[in-house]
Amino acid sequence: MYYFSGMKNIQGKEESLKLFNDKGGLIYEFYKGFFGQHAEYTYDDNGNCLTFKESSGYWAERTYNDQGNKLTYKNSKDEWSERTYDDQGNELTYKNSNGVSRTYETPEYTMEELTEMIGNFKIKKQ
Repeated sequence: MYYFSGMKNIQGKEESLKLFNDKGGLIYEFYKGFFGQHAEYTYDDNGNCLTFKESSGYWAERTYNDQGNKLTYKNSKDEWSERTYDDQGNELTYKNSNGVSRTYETPEYTMEELTEMIGNFKIKKQ
């Protein structure tokens, strides 16, 4: 089941429409401004914006993994980006259409190395 919400200003020149899923999450939004321009947005069940389209012809699309981390982005100006993540959600790689490329490493430490870095500590029960 879906729920709608709409608004129109007193002059009748600005409108918006929102569509929500049964959990109250926004899944679609339409906005029309004073000068006739309009934009449409779609969202996934987690509230992440999937698509954006303007009446000017500009558009953008995004994809996400199950944890809600952004995987890909592309738009009508041929700009794009891609990311990868490890199982804990830490970003491992990033690259984009401007030639930027980064690789992140999540360091792994032994208990001995951690103790040397942060010292000994005790956790108190409360």
